[in-house]
Amino acid sequence: MADASAGGLYQCLTDIARADTSGDYQKALQAANKLIRKHPKETFAFKCKLVAQIQLSQWADALELIRKTPAHQMGHVGFEKAYIHYRQGELDEAVNELNTCDKDDVKAQELKAQICYKQENFQEAFEIYRYLLKNHSDDSDELRRANYLAVQARLEAQGTKQQVDDAEDSYSQLYNKACVEIEAERLPQALASLEKALVSCRKSLEDEDREEDEIEEELDSIRVQKAYVLQRMGKKSEALQIYQKVQAANHSDESIDQSKLTRRQRRTLMLNNALVLLMSNQREPCKKALEELVSKFGTSKDVALIEASLHVKMGETENALKVLEGNDLEQSVVRLHVLLNANRLPEAIKAIRALPNASELGPSSLLTSALIASDSKDEAVKALNTASTAKNQSSEALKSILEALVEVEQSRGNEGAATKHLEKLVEKFPDDLQVQCRLVGAYSKSDPKKAEALSAKLFPESMEVDVNVDELEESDWILYGEKYRQKKEAKSPPAADSEIITRKLKNANRKRKIRLPKSYNPDVLPDPERWLPRQERSTYKKKRKNREREIGRGTQGSSSANPNVEFVSASPNSPRPLPGPVAEGPRQQRPNFQKQKKKKASKF
Repeated sequence: MADASAGGLYQCLTDIARADTSGDYQKALQAANKLIRKHPKETFAFKCKLVAQIQLSQWADALELIRKTPAHQMGHVGFEKAYIHYRQGELDEAVNELNTCDKDDVKAQELKAQICYKQENFQEAFEIYRYLLKNHSDDSDELRRANYLAVQARLEAQGTKQQVDDAEDSYSQLYNKACVEIEAERLPQALASLEKALVSCRKSLEDEDREEDEIEEELDSIRVQKAYVLQRMGKKSEALQIYQKVQAANHSDESIDQSKLTRRQRRTLMLNNALVLLMSNQREPCKKALEELVSKFGTSKDVALIEASLHVKMGETENALKVLEGNDLEQSVVRLHVLLNANRLPEAIKAIRALPNASELGPSSLLTSALIASDSKDEAVKALNTASTAKNQSSEALKSILEALVEVEQSRGNEGAATKHLEKLVEKFPDDLQVQCRLVGAYSKSDPKKAEALSAKLFPESMEVDVNVDELEESDWILYGEKYRQKKEAKSPPAADSEIITRKLKNANRKRKIRLPKSYNPDVLPDPERWLPRQERSTYKKKRKNREREIGRGTQGSSSANPNVEFVSASPNSPRPLPGPVAEGPRQQRPNFQKQKKKKASKF
């Protein structure tokens, strides 16, 4: 009986081992149940049943089995319970179960690193993976290294600089390395890593005898990342070609799962979706997308900007201004833009003055324009004077402010104040000839003597100027522009007169060969009238049909214009001819049709 029992145990264990090797976990579950029925005290049987249920994704049954089975029969199942909670999305419960496991349990540590990655605790995940790579090695080193690079990419995105080795060889490692380089703005290096990943991916999957469709689907995920890098590098046409090719393939990529994305990635996707709806003028869907985004991730500056743009599109200016309230500089600038578009100049002027950088060149210029547009030129002058006396002002900014003061004062008719500002400009920028010429023009209106003195200083009569007057008079590029002069100078210089006189100048080679008529005779002189029209030549004779055209012209009965006919004037005593019938023209000679009487219709 004992031998039979031993044989049954061996057979059950063999069935479980075979099912595990073939991946048929349903058969393994049946063998485990059979083993439990025959040997209820066997601890290994309960563990095999639990693993089979986990592989078959029977989470509720697995937890029920752990709850019903005593601990001395099931053994320690902290890792298995943690994995079940992890697959059900219960991350905190999974971490609590992993804390009961041994610290040297590699499987438990790797699962904890994955949970930390999902919880966006990237630094702890980084420490765990670094420890495992340094102190443990097995067949999972390649996958472990790829996960380690994925964690590094997230840390780089958060601003923590990472060092990446060049020891990557698998396509998943090369892909994740490219992600790190993208976050670090090393785009050329990322592009090179993705090119290597494409080659490695095809080679690896072909060695595994994968189908071509499966290989292309895996390659397209790398190609999309490559297109993104090309787009960031400014090569938009190449990126667009890749996007269109991948979209045409229409793969059902199951790897794009919301549960696998980080919180930051899910938020970015929802934000981009709302932005696309806004740009495509889908207002109600955009409003719903923003409400969903705020409910899941809360409000932010990006959400406020999109919401304000939506209100502006819908004509709700007041709602847009309420959304943009706050101390953020970008939101304040957008709020100012909305006010200016709504032509609410007093509020816009107040908003400009409230900016933290109101004394800088850009806000000062905008404030001046707004004040001038609202017919407050006095206020504009005060604002420019305040800006001109600001500390740490660059020379270019100071020059722009003083020039703006000159223009405003001239528009007000205050030439004296404009002249003073021009004098400050000349004092600050003595080498600027244009400013000095403007000052000469200002002096000419108020103080002609100063204008003459400054003009004589700038352009003295004894000043030697290396200008050839004759050359200027003969040159025609002044009329036709600088391009004409450049084209003329690019041509070869003309030949000297001595070469033409001495016949040393060689004739230019003709590009086209001279074509002579077939009947050409060099001994016979050409016809001197060959350039005249044929009808003007002395040898021209009209054809007969041309002579006939001169006969019978005019209306019928009129005399001919033949020069050979002699006309004799009639004497006054000659009898007048009796009036006869007037000859009709050809258009009046029509057949005389008689109207036919209509026949009465027969009654029969």
